[in-house]
Amino acid sequence: MAARYAYECPECNSAIELSTTQAGQELQCDSCNANVVAPKLGVIKSLQRVDGGGVPSKKTPKSAKTGSPLKRWLFTGGLLLAVLGGIAGAAAQYRANQFKVEVNIEDIVKSEHKAIDEMPATEIYNLLTMATEDDFRLDYTEVGYRTLNIKNGIIQKVAWVCFGIAGFGLLLLLGSFLVKS
Repeated sequence: MAARYAYECPECNSAIELSTTQAGQELQCDSCNANVVAPKLGVIKSLQRVDGGGVPSKKTPKSAKTGSPLKRWLFTGGLLLAVLGGIAGAAAQYRANQFKVEVNIEDIVKSEHKAIDEMPATEIYNLLTMATEDDFRLDYTEVGYRTLNIKNGIIQKVAWVCFGIAGFGLLLLLGSFLVKS
């Protein structure tokens, strides 16, 4: 016995039982006697199955995957890129903020002036006569703070690349809704 499916009459909305062998054929509704053309085979198989008495069956066949493979790939890939890119970007941003060091140049200049004020005049004279141009650069900003801020900048760029990947994933995800099945 062929499987039976419940199809809704377009005229009176009552259920019409039909089988896959009736695809595309003209049927008559038992309730309103309207002539109805049965849907195509693929549509019939997507309808709810009924047992012999017209009652919907508890067992429904496994539905076939809907949509084109391109649509599924775009959705899955977009979702994956959006989630992983967002997580990686947030983690990199968090890590970059741990390396960032704010340098208050006014406090540094005040501490240097204080150190110079406490030096005897002969020591200042000796430093100035023996100093070269390279000695006047602020070494503490070159090594410690600058290195940390360079690391911060590099990791910050990695975070923005990850956020860009997440954005691309969102575009793919949205594009999957535009692809026709």
